[in-house]
Amino acid sequence: MKKYFLLAIGIFILTFSTTLGASLTARLADLNGPHQINKIAATSLNNADNSESQGNGSLSPENMRQLSQFGLQGFDLAYSSETTAWAIYKDNQSQARVLGVNSRYKQFHQIGLKSGGFLTPRQEYQHVAVIDEKLAQALFQNSNVAGLELELYGRQFKIIGVAEDDLSFPGCLTEPEDGTVYLPVKTLLELDPDSRISTLEVETKNASPTSHNTDVLKTALASIGQDAGSFKLIDYNLEYFLMEQKNKLINFTAGVIALVLLFGLLKRRVQGIYHFIRFRLQEKYLREVLQEERAGLLTGLAEILLLAGGMFVIWRLIYFPFYLPPENMPSEPGLSYLSDLLKNNIQAISQNGGYLAPPGEIRLDILKTVQNWNFVCNLFLGWPLFYLGLHLIKPTEEKLFKTEVLASVFLLVALCLSIALLLLAKMPPAMDTKGVFLVFIALFLAVIAKDTHGHAPVWYGWRNCPSANAVPEEKSKWQNQ
Repeated sequence: MKKYFLLAIGIFILTFSTTLGASLTARLADLNGPHQINKIAATSLNNADNSESQGNGSLSPENMRQLSQFGLQGFDLAYSSETTAWAIYKDNQSQARVLGVNSRYKQFHQIGLKSGGFLTPRQEYQHVAVIDEKLAQALFQNSNVAGLELELYGRQFKIIGVAEDDLSFPGCLTEPEDGTVYLPVKTLLELDPDSRISTLEVETKNASPTSHNTDVLKTALASIGQDAGSFKLIDYNLEYFLMEQKNKLINFTAGVIALVLLFGLLKRRVQGIYHFIRFRLQEKYLREVLQEERAGLLTGLAEILLLAGGMFVIWRLIYFPFYLPPENMPSEPGLSYLSDLLKNNIQAISQNGGYLAPPGEIRLDILKTVQNWNFVCNLFLGWPLFYLGLHLIKPTEEKLFKTEVLASVFLLVALCLSIALLLLAKMPPAMDTKGVFLVFIALFLAVIAKDTHGHAPVWYGWRNCPSANAVPEEKSKWQNQ
């Protein structure tokens, strides 16, 4: 049973990693609201420090007005400030994450409302708030609190909406323990003199994985006297593209395995025909051989063409232009490139010493981390376990059909279980049909290739044909057959 267990676990990992990869990229698009991945974010690298010197990443409402009217005219903008404060209702109080946002913030983030509505442009200076279910339960022991008031900064705020908690896998890892309250950013800046706008999000109109969106934002920041080097810029189009590329690499791995196995079968068929013709030419002319064995040779040729066609189709399915970010491209490959890469990473870590990642970036980092582990598990765990189980089973010609059926059943069960796990984790059950198909083809061919006898199909007249240098007894036996 151990060998079948290893086979089943390997198939499950391969199937689950394929469906999980598609689900992660779909979740990234969902988390960013109506704009999905069509946005770029700039977050101050010194947002944990309250300095307001010009050009150090400190943004103001006046800067936002200038950007919307000049530097980024025609682009949808959202900006926010993050801090913490005590939220109070009668005798109950709870520390909360306070997000000062403008009315466009909901276009860039997934905020499901359980009741009420979100902030509007007319409320930018009013004392109104949207709280999440966690904070509502902590203060009111009830989530139906729209219309009630809570105290922040010694002032009363009317609750105009209650946001649903994000119960998905990345949401559970990123949501604060004490709940969140959304305030109009201009109101927050008036009440808390230490707070400032630290994150700017801009709608993008170019979906290609180039630096175009980054260049547009850098130019806009320079127009208001800000140094782009004081911000961490994240183009979500590019991040989505890189995550999707890992899914393509997973499919590419399965496709390459299928290509290698198909090539092995193709080679075996060609060798079979070659040895057969070579053996028959010892006794007959080529024309006689071709006439007498025409049916078998045409059938063999048809299978060779079919295998070659299958290889071409699989290559078309897995081919994609690999993208490497320009900053990771070595100008001079070698140890100097590796040392420069390490130095840049160390500098980035030191520069981020006073950096506080906003909620959207934290969710992105969680999804990217899971995607990286998903890729590693597929490559270094799924395939080795599958092949180890297959090696222990040692499927002979007699057990070939049984092993194929078992592998197909395991794949179907793994697919159903993968979707069930995604639903339990509140993740979108996205189905990568191409990826599942490639995994199935690779598994199917791997079982065939593991046939320990390595025979060509039964319809070959030369299945038991001895090679050209076979001993006379073997030749005579073959001719009598």
